Amino acid sequence: MAPSTATAPGGLNHYAYATNDMVKTHKFWTEVMRCKFLGAQRQGGEPDKYSGETLGSFLHCFYGLADGSAVAFFELANNFTKTDDGIPAFTKHLALSVNSRDELYDWMAHFKSCGVDVKGEIDHDGLWYSIYVIDPNGQMVELTWQSRAFNEKDVEEGLEIMRQWREDKAGVLLTHKVATHHRLTFQSGVFNMWLEYG
Repeated sequence: MAPSTATAPGGLNHYAYATNDMVKTHKFWTEVMRCKFLGAQRQGGEPDKYSGETLGSFLHCFYGLADGSAVAFFELANNFTKTDDGIPAFTKHLALSVNSRDELYDWMAHFKSCGVDVKGEIDHDGLWYSIYVIDPNGQMVELTWQSRAFNEKDVEEGLEIMRQWREDKAGVLLTHKVATHHRLTFQSGVFNMWLEYG
């Protein structure tokens, strides 16, 4: 086999989620998030060509972002029951870029005018400034302005942070439940988030 010439993927095409209410989802992602509706597919009842399993009927809708990528949603003919997988919600958020901090503030005002609860502004170590909303499906959506590009210092420090994390996790520090109190700065105060490890 010849050596691979593949590089990193060129970008995100779409990220898919599930919904039990495409009407509310469509309204949120077109009117609140201002995404362009790109199209929909309706499928189901045919055997999957890989697994051979017969798929249930579903609707698949796509909403475009400014960079050409998309957010997509599946609605199943038989509504699913959402279950708690035990993974904290903050680890499963969708982060979308804005072009400036002023644009972030414009979005904050827009969300409030739409009656959408918005958390933030949160300062992530001066690198990202973010606000957060929850879509009708319980999906956390972050809008963020990145103040600078990553650099070689970030790479070096990041590798050291990862190394130290592995050591700590293998040792006593993280084998017991340890609560770390993160104070994340809001524009209008302090947002306290408790993260529990272990």
